[in-house]
Amino acid sequence: MKLASLRVRVTSWYCGLLAITLVIFGAAVWLGLRNYLITTVEQTLRDESNNMIDQFVAHVDEKGAKWLAGEIQESYAPEGAGRYIRIFREGKVLYQSGNMQAEGIDPSDSAPPDLLHRKASYQRIETASAGPILFFTNPWASPSGIHFIVQAGAPTQQVDRILRSLLIALSILTPLILAGAAIGGYLLMNVPFRPVVALTRQAEQIGTHALGERLPVIPTGDELERLSISLNRMIDRLEDALAHNQRFSADVSHELRTPLTILRGELEPLVDNQELSPMALDAIGSALEEIDRMSDIVENLLVISKLDFRNPLPRTPVNLNALALSTVEQLQLLAEDKQLAIHASVAGETWVPGDRVRLQQVIVNLLDNAIKYTSAGGDIWLAVSTQHSDGVIEIRDNGIGIPAECLPFVFDRFYRADKARSRESGGTGLGLSIVKAICAAFDGTVSIQSREGVGTVVQAAFPLCTPAEVAESKQSSQKAALKHLAVPGDVETDAHDIGSESVSTPVEFSHERVRSSTPGLHGAGSHYQKSFLASLQGLL
Repeated sequence: MKLASLRVRVTSWYCGLLAITLVIFGAAVWLGLRNYLITTVEQTLRDESNNMIDQFVAHVDEKGAKWLAGEIQESYAPEGAGRYIRIFREGKVLYQSGNMQAEGIDPSDSAPPDLLHRKASYQRIETASAGPILFFTNPWASPSGIHFIVQAGAPTQQVDRILRSLLIALSILTPLILAGAAIGGYLLMNVPFRPVVALTRQAEQIGTHALGERLPVIPTGDELERLSISLNRMIDRLEDALAHNQRFSADVSHELRTPLTILRGELEPLVDNQELSPMALDAIGSALEEIDRMSDIVENLLVISKLDFRNPLPRTPVNLNALALSTVEQLQLLAEDKQLAIHASVAGETWVPGDRVRLQQVIVNLLDNAIKYTSAGGDIWLAVSTQHSDGVIEIRDNGIGIPAECLPFVFDRFYRADKARSRESGGTGLGLSIVKAICAAFDGTVSIQSREGVGTVVQAAFPLCTPAEVAESKQSSQKAALKHLAVPGDVETDAHDIGSESVSTPVEFSHERVRSSTPGLHGAGSHYQKSFLASLQGLL
């Protein structure tokens, strides 16, 4: 359960308001009950005091104090009923119940001075054994002018016990109610939030394969329906804007190819013109280099534009191991030119659905970056492996690395961590963008880790083929190979295209191997790189 989810926040607000309501309600109930119980005790004491004045105190002068004591004892039984009664006559105690002395309440025979001038009032007295006792003091004067004070008291311990029990019950029930409300509210919100979850999932899928998908319109007639309609309209506008940008990039790239070709055709013959000055020849050479760089940018933009259109690309099972091996062999001259060693671990078979040329471009771009940004004498490692349900290409180097603040942007178009160095090495800032676009086109992912001064690790992962697809691909390759062999004078078939394209053992390549097996090609790395990449772009 995510703390930042809307359901949690709504449930939290609901429980918070419910908690405040329960606290206010509990306090109101407790205060109301307390007021009712205290008022009841006070009214009872007032009534008993008035009854004693009317029935007994008013006749005490005629019948005597003993009669008064007997009548009170018979009518109220103070010791048994838990009543505390005391009557003063002209400041002297006329009657006092036995429990008054037992509790040690004003044992003096004389009334406290303040009682003689006190109006009818209530007083709370704390005792050791009976607890708090509420007294009602009621002064009265007889017709003959004699002053009497009648005190009637009752313990409030039972009232306090009831209030304490209520407080305990509220303290236990309130958290239980809140917990039940939180759980029930969170579960009940699954129903109204189900359309929102469906909208979220559908929105996450839009653009993964095609931007033409739309959100389901929820026919509820409320804000959710209006939200889904508004989002679909926004997606329409975004699709139109993106399509316009893609068409613009493709059109511009296509239109630039012709003038660049004309410029190259006009300038190349001038290089052999002996009548031109060395300064003019240098200027022409510099112009041709810039034309080549612009041509590379245009070709890369065309590739990205084609991939951005999200048209379904052809997919056939491709053996990444054989593809990586052949690509490493083709790029050896680039490594030799910088005295780099490429270590390739491509044992076994790793089949993924995709396009052989596109996947080769991923390996070429990643290896080309590693070669460009690894210092002379460095090492580059390429490994193909199976991880879970993916085929993974990993290229690692011990080059200059990438600053940590640049890593989030390396797949953006035209982004270069070191612009001066990238321009010097011929980089355009589109290589990794193309890699990311190709990986996305085949449902793959690409990730990069790097430490400045230590090196870089790039992983490209693609879903694996099913065993049935692999078997069908091998069978088709074998049939095609047999058909080629059956034709007289047929050209030699590439070993990597026959049968399963399998590579049985790991291989390691280095510049020493290329130097011994390919004499006469030293210093041709730059020219080879351009020609190979140009031929690859032409195939695309």
